[in-house]
Amino acid sequence: MTGKIPFLNKIYNLLTNTDRFAGLIEQIILFSIRVIIAILVFLIFRKIIDILMRKYEQLDTGESNKSLHTFSRSILRLSLNFIAIMIALLIMGVKQTAFIGLLGGAGLGIGLALKDTLANFAGGIILIVFKAYEIGDYIEIDGQGGSVHEINVFATTLNTIDNKRILVPNGLATSRQIINYTKNKMRRVDLLFGISYNDDFKKAIKILTEIAESHPKISQRVDKTIRLRELNDSSVNLTFRVWCKAEDYWEIYYDVMESAKIKFDENGITIPFPQMDVHMHKTEKEVTI
Repeated sequence: MTGKIPFLNKIYNLLTNTDRFAGLIEQIILFSIRVIIAILVFLIFRKIIDILMRKYEQLDTGESNKSLHTFSRSILRLSLNFIAIMIALLIMGVKQTAFIGLLGGAGLGIGLALKDTLANFAGGIILIVFKAYEIGDYIEIDGQGGSVHEINVFATTLNTIDNKRILVPNGLATSRQIINYTKNKMRRVDLLFGISYNDDFKKAIKILTEIAESHPKISQRVDKTIRLRELNDSSVNLTFRVWCKAEDYWEIYYDVMESAKIKFDENGITIPFPQMDVHMHKTEKEVTI
C-alpha cells in the first residue's frame, strides 16, 4: 500500500498544478492533431499512388518489355508506399535521425526475419536480367506448369491450362529447374505408335508420312523422322518426329493421333492392347486299387 502512495501523490500534484496539467492536455491535443494529419496525408498519398500506378500500367511498352514493365511496376508501388509511410511518421513527430537509427538497428533483425523475402526479391531481378521467361511463355517450375501471367517483385504468377492461378516465389524459381516450352520458336512433336507384328510396318510408315506431309502446320523444311524404333514384347513401335511452331504443338499432337487411328483402321492396321492368354490343361488322375 505504501508503494502506491507516491504514485497517487504525483497524480494529485499533476491535477492540482494547473500549468502542468494544461501543458499535458496541450501536448495530447497536438499529438492527436499530428496523428490525424499524418493519417490524412497517408491516405492522400495512397490515392495519388493508385492514380500514378494506373497511368504507369497504361504505358505502351511493347510485347518484348512486358515482363520488365510488370516487375518495375511492383518495385515502384513498393517504393512509393514506403515513402508515404515515412512522411506520415515524420509528420507525427518521429525525428528523422531517430527514424534512421531505428531502421539501422532493426536492419539486421529484419534481414534475418525476411531472408526468404529478400531471396525472392533477388530472384526476381535475376529472372528479369537473364530473361529465363517472359509474360505469355508456357513454363514449368518444380512440377507446376502454366502460362506466365505476371512477374512481380517477389513472385511469378502462372495461369494453368484449366484456368487455375499459381503463385511461385521467385526464389524458388531461380533455385529449381525451369522448363520453357515457348521460348524457342520451333518445337518437335514426338509420338510413338505401336502396331501388331502381323501388320506391314512399311505400310504404316507410309501412312504416317502422308499424314505428316499433308498437315498444313507441320514444317516441311525440317527433316521428319518416321522410322521403326523398337520391337517390343507385344508390338512393333514406330517413332514419329516432326517440327512445328511452338504455338501449334498441341493442335498437331491431337490431329496426328486422330488421323493415325482413322487411317490405321481404314487400312486394317491394328494397334495391340495388353491381353493375357490363359491355357487350361486337363490331367487324368490315376486310381489304384
